Amino acid sequence: MKLLRVVANNFKLCEDNFTIDFVPKANKTSDDKEFELHEIAEGLYTFTTVGIIGKNASGKTMTVELLSIIYDIFSNFRIKSSIDIFKYTNKPINIDICFYHDNYLYRYVTDLYSNSLDDTIVLFKNQKLYKREYQKTYGCNENKLFAYEKYQEVINNIDLPEDTSIIYSLFKNITMRGLYCPSDDFAYRNYVNAFSLYKLLNNNLDIISSILKMFDEHLGTIEMINENKFKIVYSDRKTKEVSIKELYAILSSGTTKGFCLFTFVVFSLKSGCDLIIDEIENHFHKTLVENLVNLYKDKSVNKKNATLIFTTHYCELLDLFNRNDNIYISKYDKNITLENMHMKYNFRPELSKSNKFYANAFDTNVNYESLMSFKKELM
Repeated sequence: MKLLRVVANNFKLCEDNFTIDFVPKANKTSDDKEFELHEIAEGLYTFTTVGIIGKNASGKTMTVELLSIIYDIFSNFRIKSSIDIFKYTNKPINIDICFYHDNYLYRYVTDLYSNSLDDTIVLFKNQKLYKREYQKTYGCNENKLFAYEKYQEVINNIDLPEDTSIIYSLFKNITMRGLYCPSDDFAYRNYVNAFSLYKLLNNNLDIISSILKMFDEHLGTIEMINENKFKIVYSDRKTKEVSIKELYAILSSGTTKGFCLFTFVVFSLKSGCDLIIDEIENHFHKTLVENLVNLYKDKSVNKKNATLIFTTHYCELLDLFNRNDNIYISKYDKNITLENMHMKYNFRPELSKSNKFYANAFDTNVNYESLMSFKKELM
C-alpha cells in the first residue's frame, strides 16, 4: 500500500481541501528514478523522501499530525491518536484518500466524528471505498490517476463497529504501515517499545550493535531479558545486568534517543513502513540527519519502498533533494496552507534551495518588525 494523495476538510486550522500529494508532478530524470522516486507499479512513482518546511507556527506539525491519523487508519483501522484531533472545530473531519494496492487504485472517503461519551474514540461515518484497476498508461498522470468518476464502489458486507474503518475489509491484518515520531522526543525514549519492533523483525538483533556505536563507542550491545531487566554488553566484553531505571541512568540521553529513533528507521526500511519525523533536526547533528535522509534514497538499503516524511527548520537539508515537487512549504495566515515548491515557485531544481530560503523566496523568514521590537525591549 502506498499513499498517492490525501485531502482533508475541517482538520484543525487547515484550509478547505488541504492536500498532500505523493505522486511526482515534474519531469522524471534517470537519476531521479534511481534516488528520488519509487516505482511502485509500471510507470507509477512515489517519493522516497518528502520534506515540509516553514517558519514557526506555520502548520508543519499539524500537517504531519494529519498524516499520522491517516496511517493510524491504515495500520490499526482505528484512530488511536485521537486526543485533540477535533481541536479548533466542532464539525466532522472529512478525509479523502487515494492509494495504490496490488495493481489497483483505491479511493477511500469518510467523515470522522468525536464520541460525546469518550473523547479517546473517533467514529467513522459515511464511509465509501472505490477502486479502479491500474494501467501502465496512467503513469503519474493526475487526470487519469484521480479520475474518480471511473472508479467502482467496493461493496462492504462486513458489520463493523462505528470506531472501525472499512479499510479493514481490504487489508484485514493489523500491521504498521506508518510510524510517527513527534517533536517531543520523550515519546520514543522507550527501550521496551524498541525491542518490540525487533521482535516484529524476527529478532534480527545484529543491527543493535551498529546503532549503539554511532552514539557510544564503548557499547557493544544491549539485550532485553524482560521488560524490567536488561543486559549491557560493553565493547571490552564486560557485561552488566540492570533494571530499566538503571539503564536510563547509565546511558546518555543522546544514546537512548538515538537508539530508539534509529530502531524506527530500521523497522521502516526493513518492512517498507513509511516514517514521519517532526522537526528532524532536533534529534541529531547535521551529518547524521543527512545520512538518515540518504538511506531512504539508497535502493540497496531501502528495498521495500519506504518513504521518509519530515518537517524541518534546517533548510540546508533541502539541498539533498534533486527535485522540487517533493518539498512542501507550510504557511499560516487565516488558515494553514501547504504550497508545493514545484507548482508555486519557478526555479530550476538544481539551484540551491537553502540560498532561496535565506533570501526569503518562500516568505519563510522571521518577521523583521517583531525581531526589532524584541530588540528594542532589551535596550
